[in-house]
Amino acid sequence: MVSTEFEARRRSIFSWGALAKLGLTAAFFLWFYLIWTSTDELDKRLNAAEDPFAVAHALQAEYKMEVQEWKNLLLRSADRPSLDKNWRAYEQQYRKVAEAAEAGLKQSDVRAVNVKLQSFIDAHQENYLQYKKEKESYAQSGYDPRKADSEVRGIDRPLMEVLEAADEEMQHEKKLINGRMIAQARNQIEQSLMALILMVLVVVWRAKF
Repeated sequence: MVSTEFEARRRSIFSWGALAKLGLTAAFFLWFYLIWTSTDELDKRLNAAEDPFAVAHALQAEYKMEVQEWKNLLLRSADRPSLDKNWRAYEQQYRKVAEAAEAGLKQSDVRAVNVKLQSFIDAHQENYLQYKKEKESYAQSGYDPRKADSEVRGIDRPLMEVLEAADEEMQHEKKLINGRMIAQARNQIEQSLMALILMVLVVVWRAKF
């Protein structure tokens, strides 16, 4: 009788011990998964945060191409057909820049950036009208590139400065957002590590008793 009760108790203790080990093992892998998820999620969020803040930088490159198209027009236009052809190339690049600036304005929620982008959009349209006017003067002057170039020389510089300032604002905002995300992820990882340490301590102390 005593032997039977002892055996039943031993099996019960063994059963509870096995369940405890399984529970601790499952908890360990759960917390490890949470730590892994935190770092993976941080990487995804940081990468996702890059695109909206690259608008001004991308616009600088596109706008430089637009200015180059105007220079190409002055260098390559010798008659009305070639002038019209080169003007279409310029207009195509102009519209690309204008649409990208409008899209950047819509997706940005940083006031300092939006003010600069709106300033660029307004000045960009004014420059377009001036280029269009000089294109006709260029034809009337017998396709003399020096006169047409002198009339619009330097009007692109203020726009580039606005885009450079907008890019600086975007990079500053990006650093602030990334800093907050990193701090949040670090806090989650620290909590998960503390939970893992506690589980290890429980396993160690259980093994001693």
